Order: sequence, then C-alpha cells, then structure tokens
Amino acid sequence: MATITSNTLKTLFVALIIPIMAIPQENKPKLPANIETIQKHNIQLLTEQLNRGWRAFCDAPVDEGVMSLFQGINPSDAALHVMTITNQSVQLPIKSISLLKDFDINPERKTLVYVNAFHTADSYFSVQEHLSLLQSSRRDLNVIVVDFARDVAQLYYAVRHHLSVHGYAIYNVLKALKDAGIAPQDITLAGHSVGANIAALGAQLFARGSKQKVGQLVAIDPATMCRTTDILVKQSVAERVVVLHGEGDVFGVRVPVGHIDIYPNGIGYFPRRKLQPGCDSKICSHMYPFVLFMEALIEGVMIPATKCESWAKFRQSDCQFQNTINIGLIYPSTARGLYFCLTQPNPPFTYMEHGLRYKTTPRTKPEKALKKKST
Repeated sequence: MATITSNTLKTLFVALIIPIMAIPQENKPKLPANIETIQKHNIQLLTEQLNRGWRAFCDAPVDEGVMSLFQGINPSDAALHVMTITNQSVQLPIKSISLLKDFDINPERKTLVYVNAFHTADSYFSVQEHLSLLQSSRRDLNVIVVDFARDVAQLYYAVRHHLSVHGYAIYNVLKALKDAGIAPQDITLAGHSVGANIAALGAQLFARGSKQKVGQLVAIDPATMCRTTDILVKQSVAERVVVLHGEGDVFGVRVPVGHIDIYPNGIGYFPRRKLQPGCDSKICSHMYPFVLFMEALIEGVMIPATKCESWAKFRQSDCQFQNTINIGLIYPSTARGLYFCLTQPNPPFTYMEHGLRYKTTPRTKPEKALKKKST
C-alpha cells in the first residue's frame, strides 16, 4: 500500500481549499434558514411596516407559508372575554359563542360588545389592559370583548384574510345575545381601527338576517386597511353610527361616515394634518381616540364636543354651542353632523367645557402620561 506523505497531504489540501476560496461571496451555498428565525423576521417586518400605515403593512413581504405553521393566526384562535356573576373575567374560544347565555348576561342592562382588532407593541397604550379594566369596572353593563388581534401576526391575518369570517362571528355573537333576551336596540357595538370595520360588518349581517338593527355602533378611527373599499362603517348598519376620528391619513378614515362624526382637535378632518396632542407618530394619533373612549367609559370623565360646520368655524368659535355631546355611549337622539373639541396630551384628557373653545395648547407626549397613570 502506498504511503501518503505530509507533502502529499499539503498538496491535496491546497488543491481543494484554493478553488473554494476563489468562489465569489454571492455564489457561496447558503444554509437552510431556521423556521423560528424566519418567523422572527416576519414579526419584526410586520411591526416595522405597521408603523408606516396600512398600505405598507398589507404589502409586507412576509413568508405566509412559515407563518401558517405557528399557532394564533386561524379564525378559531380568536377569543371571547365574558364576566361571571362573581365579577371574574373568563376567556373562551370564539367557537363558544353559544355559551354566552351561561354567563353574567342580564337583559335588564344595556350591552356593550367591544371588537378588538388592532395591536401595537407600544405597552403604554395597553389595549388588553384597558379592555380588562373596562369589563371589571362597568358592571352596570353587559360587557363582552371579542379579541381578534392579540398580536401583530393575528392582526395581519385579520386584515388580509379573515375580515369576512370575523364579521360573521360578530353576527353570531349578536344572535346569541338576542336569544339570551337582549333587545337589539339595547346593544352598542364598538371597535377601534380594523375592529370598527369588523363590528360594522357583523351589524350589517345581523340587520339582514334578523330584520333588526343594533341600537348603536361606535367606530373609533375606522381603518382604511388594504383598500379604501374595505371601509365598512356606514350609517345603514345601525340605528345610530358614531365615528370618533383620530388620524385620517394612513390609518384612519378622514371623511364623515356616521350620523355623528367627532374630530378631537380637528385631527383627521384635513388630510395630513398635524398629530394628536402629545403624539410624535401617526400610529399614536390612531390610538389616541381609543384612549379618549376608554377614559370616558372607565373613569366616567366627560369629554364634550360641540356641533360645528367645519374645523375652520370651530377655530373662529362660530359654532352651535348649545348643541353639545359627550364622548361615550349615550348620545341625544337628535344629534347629527360634525362635532369638534380640544383635548389634552395627559390624563385626564378632557378640558371639560373649556375644550369647546379653540385655543393653543402645550404639547407633551401622551405615552409618558399613560405610563404615569399605570404606576
């Protein structure tokens, strides 16, 4: 047998290594990417693109094949949050709609069905914490929370693929409440962003199926989403449709679409107008009316707005100051049209009656204020 010398080994090593080193960097074979790594990139990409607005979010080049391997993105992964008679919040799968009657649902109370379909990584806004506090503090109401966006991946699928399915789920919630003895006129549907559109679709399906409309829809800065035709909030879906505007550019609808359209600080009334008080991003302005609504319901704070023909008229104090409303759940039956008000960067956000007159206000970040409130 021939003996391989050290010189022979060196010659072979050089012959093998030098061609490999000569391969251009871009032509080197790539190792297969780890599934978790791809999913982490998907989530990071969605989070980044969401900050730019719905168009960028909808067009984000994510790997849906990998996303489908993870739990939480199917319509059946949505959750119901209901209260027991012992004041405990219980989370149920969305398929448990028929069990609503077994929980603390009292036909003598007014009913609020809140549809959550927006997620932000900004913990200062703490959507789920606000909704949990709403349920526990407003025991004078039947409060049911339907959550379609516990994370950004679930939000992506809600916007891109599951809008109709989620709308049908809200329709079934409304049917179950009616079967439990809740009068449709005593039901308020509310939702922020994509949730406003899902709530509107559910109300529309319910009106078609039962020949009855829910009493009220409160749409908080309804999302423009992937296409402008996706805006489902309209006056015909409920007896009263209240729209609380917030951003009016890349996130929320700008034009009036309700019986009552409220424009806090005039933001969203004109395209690309300035941000909400204390906000330094458009996504913050999109979240701002949600915080106003929560403050009104949880804290019982009055946030008045006055009827006016336009923001320009409001700035000139040329308004019908005898025709005022408060942000919340109760509105006069005669209220119609555009309403404006001023609010603060910090909680309590209301200026009370002083918010009915235009004035220049200081601007500080609401995120800091919310953080202080939670400590």
